[in-house]
Amino acid sequence: MKREDLDDDKSLTGARREAGEFQAMKSYERTGGGGRLGQGQAGSMVSGGRNPPRSSPGGTGVAGSSVSSRAPKSAAAASSPKAASAPIMVYGATLAGFRPEEEEEDWKRRGGGRGASRPSGTGRAARVAYQARAVAARAGYAAGAQPAVFKVMPNPPSTKEAAARLLNYIGKREDEKGEKHDIEIFDEDGQVLATGGARKAFLETFCETFEPPLENTNFIEVRFDLAGEVTDAALSVALNKAFGSKPFIYAQDGQTVEVYAHTDERAGPLARVLAGGRENSRSKGLDKIEARLSEAMGAAGVVAQAEITAAVSREPKAKYFLQKFIRTHSQVRHANGEPVPGVKNSTKAAASVYEQWRPQFSGRERRNAYHLLFSARAGTDANAVMAAARAVLEERAPGYKFVLAHHNDTKHVHIHAMVQARSADGERLKFYKPDLVAWRETFAEKARENGIAMVATRRMDHAMTRPFTKEHAGAYSRAQSDPRYQVSARTIERVEAKRQRRLDGQSLVVNGDAIAAAWQKTVTTMRTAGVVGQALTAAESIGNNFLRFRRDRTGEGQPGPAAGRGADQSGQKSFLSHPGMRELNAPIGDLNMAQTPLEMRRQMARVNEALDNMRETLPPAHQGQFEQYRDEVNDKMHDRLARLQFERQQQRRGGGSGEPIPEREARGRDLPTRDDPREPEQPRTGTEQEKVRAKQKDANKQKTQQAEEQDRKTQRSNDNDYER
Repeated sequence: MKREDLDDDKSLTGARREAGEFQAMKSYERTGGGGRLGQGQAGSMVSGGRNPPRSSPGGTGVAGSSVSSRAPKSAAAASSPKAASAPIMVYGATLAGFRPEEEEEDWKRRGGGRGASRPSGTGRAARVAYQARAVAARAGYAAGAQPAVFKVMPNPPSTKEAAARLLNYIGKREDEKGEKHDIEIFDEDGQVLATGGARKAFLETFCETFEPPLENTNFIEVRFDLAGEVTDAALSVALNKAFGSKPFIYAQDGQTVEVYAHTDERAGPLARVLAGGRENSRSKGLDKIEARLSEAMGAAGVVAQAEITAAVSREPKAKYFLQKFIRTHSQVRHANGEPVPGVKNSTKAAASVYEQWRPQFSGRERRNAYHLLFSARAGTDANAVMAAARAVLEERAPGYKFVLAHHNDTKHVHIHAMVQARSADGERLKFYKPDLVAWRETFAEKARENGIAMVATRRMDHAMTRPFTKEHAGAYSRAQSDPRYQVSARTIERVEAKRQRRLDGQSLVVNGDAIAAAWQKTVTTMRTAGVVGQALTAAESIGNNFLRFRRDRTGEGQPGPAAGRGADQSGQKSFLSHPGMRELNAPIGDLNMAQTPLEMRRQMARVNEALDNMRETLPPAHQGQFEQYRDEVNDKMHDRLARLQFERQQQRRGGGSGEPIPEREARGRDLPTRDDPREPEQPRTGTEQEKVRAKQKDANKQKTQQAEEQDRKTQRSNDNDYER
């Protein structure tokens, strides 16, 4: 049985247990212990001030009073068993009252993943279990539960020295006098590492699974067509200017110069473009590299046109191409202009050159450990949070060594952990987006088992803005204190929006109906489970306010104070209020259903087709804004496709131990950029517009067929690195 199935069984078992406790409490209340849940004991907790009801967007409380979402929670509210039990029981009752058949019918009504094959029973069960937990989490949040906070911190330790620094950071804190002293840290066996010797011994065993840095074995072969006569000395200087400190060899034949060079570019995607033909790819990676090389040569006084002819990314192929280059060219020279010795025996010459280059193959370091953070609100029982964090690590990372410590130098409770990225058995710990969701849900579950009212809601449930990183916060703070330090307006907006808990206006416009529908589904399930009172009223208020704010921003319904925010400078509605935006919700929502690159490409084609249809009906004044929105949608789809492609590669290699491709790097290098020459210079009407529309549909169909054929070729291949 898979871990996911075990997790679902455990969740359902816990829901039944909590539902039983909920029913017992209702029976007690009916016999004189109080009113119904939400009106008696639990309801008084929500409305009596100890655990205030959730505020809806805009700060309007469910009882009509203004309740700020940033109001601090008292220690009694966080630590009171009675206050914590009510949201937990609401969560359990809602989870037990979820109706899978209703969710299945709703999924079919929304399209059921059009164009994709019908999911298996396991897939449907996983989807239903996920939706049930999401509904129960929203119900618990409305009842007063705090959201779970779990983070994978940036800059993880990759070497033993870095791990020692992180262990020292976790195990030392400053006292009132500013002096650092050791604090209690616990290992995976629950033992306290109290002395320096114990910590040193733990570090030795912790680092046994560390792997050395990866070597960068990316090479390209470039042909330069010279515009005129060039001396040997000038050519050597220009080539060194173009390739910088990277090692290379070259050979000149008249007005043509062939170069075999080491590069920081990822050669795998370049090789795929070369193998499939440039005319069949939208990638601009090759063009950018060639333009940069030609420009560098020109800056050195040599006019030349560069063309990349081959790219390899693995050591065996890199050695083969190096040997082939030496064998097929005469007068091969090093970067300093000296001839390569022993060219008569190309195999030995290539091996000698490669070993001379090897010290310069500095690649990226492996991720050998993770720095994790578990956080809860101020006043929460620190021992309970520590127990929950330990339980999460024992369940999600069995067999991995780790240390835990509680840092009490901030108002909120937070637990730092350092865990191995690879176990003694060689299994690698991964944190893809689904893994992060699973870790948050497990943290919330273990917290509830330890008496903490905590749920794992999604950011989209609250339409909150994106979180900022430590780098964003540092740049923002420095800009506030030093006027000479410049920071982008986007960074300032991101930090201030999150700190002020602003709502994401674009999410409300595009997904406002879906968010409100999710909260309405929560309300229906809560009623089915018998939950009434303040918790139910809070959930209703949140959903209604999301819907109202969404209509205000798009200019629908009655004009309100925020109605003008959905209009452009001329007072007209923006493209976001276009009826076609509603039609986009279905294909955009189905993107998360794609499980393979082929399915993702089909969904992307559907989204772009809907965008094309909408673009034809927009007035010229909104075309610029619409293109920016379209670029953002395509960027997100490319991120998803890059992740699916990487996961497919790892599956082909038997699970692999490689590192995930950063999404931004994948979008910039591994994926083709969108080249859309279809924007008309002026609006067309009548017969011309129909011809343009038919031509665009034919082009979309042809691109979809090409993408499917390319993906089939990729799926049949066991090696993603192509030769010339």
